[in-house]
Amino acid sequence: MPYAALYHTHASFWVLTLLLFFISYFLLRGNKLKGQKITHMILRLFFVIMLLTGLGLVINLKFMLVAVIKMLVAIWLIAAMELILVKGRKGESTGGLWVQFLISIIAVLVIGYGFL
Repeated sequence: MPYAALYHTHASFWVLTLLLFFISYFLLRGNKLKGQKITHMILRLFFVIMLLTGLGLVINLKFMLVAVIKMLVAIWLIAAMELILVKGRKGESTGGLWVQFLISIIAVLVIGYGFL
């Protein structure tokens, strides 16, 4: 797959993933648990797609250090999103996870758009 197609697929899925994450979170907060469960499962599929397209980009960039670092931070971001939804569903505190989410999303955007 050419780099441009892989990049645009990856970037588009990031937007959709973040949108789906917030939809799932607000369904959880609104006690719409059936809808939240469905969106959460779709979100997990998007996580897999994100990991595969991201790995493709890292391979395409010949494992450049900045690409590997961005991949690791993006995995941290995905883990934070997943834990926010899982712990939120159990009624546990998610404050620290939201801090991790904000730090990791800022880092992914800064690295991804080449500000570093």
